[in-house]
Amino acid sequence: MTPTRHRLFLAAALLLPLAALAASWAMIHRQAQQGEDWLIPIEGYDPRDLLRGHYVQYRYAWPTAPLRQGESRVDPAYASALCVTGAAPNLQMVRPAAQVQDEAKDCAIILRATLGARQAVRGLESGIFYASQAQALALSAKLADPRLQGLVRVRVRADGVMRPVALDFRPRPKPQAGP
Repeated sequence: MTPTRHRLFLAAALLLPLAALAASWAMIHRQAQQGEDWLIPIEGYDPRDLLRGHYVQYRYAWPTAPLRQGESRVDPAYASALCVTGAAPNLQMVRPAAQVQDEAKDCAIILRATLGARQAVRGLESGIFYASQAQALALSAKLADPRLQGLVRVRVRADGVMRPVALDFRPRPKPQAGP
């Protein structure tokens, strides 16, 4: 083998993993951009560990239908899938998909629980949003404000997997007076 040919094989051997890495990144990036955005109410808590990074941890505050007589409630946080009613991005109500006879019948979308890489991400119970240090501190202060309702903007893929995109805030609705 000539030295020139040897160098070409060496260059190809070095470039092949880089090309595979670039292709893998492009596919993952394209997949992350697909889906529909939804706003989900959240309740915040933020036990940040500065050694692990800057993030805001939250619990989903799933809006559910009032119970009918004789009906028992399954906490949506512990369901493996949720039927969402409403029109994107405004979520109206959720219920466990196991309670739905025909999943596609009246659901705008079905959310599926995913196993997170961190203990803080627990399926449909809680999530985590990574941010810069300054942004994480500002978001934590807003989550602690009782006058504001926190909302996580998630992008939901066709398979029901959701990924947090941003945290939004709006004035908390006033409680309705009873009869």
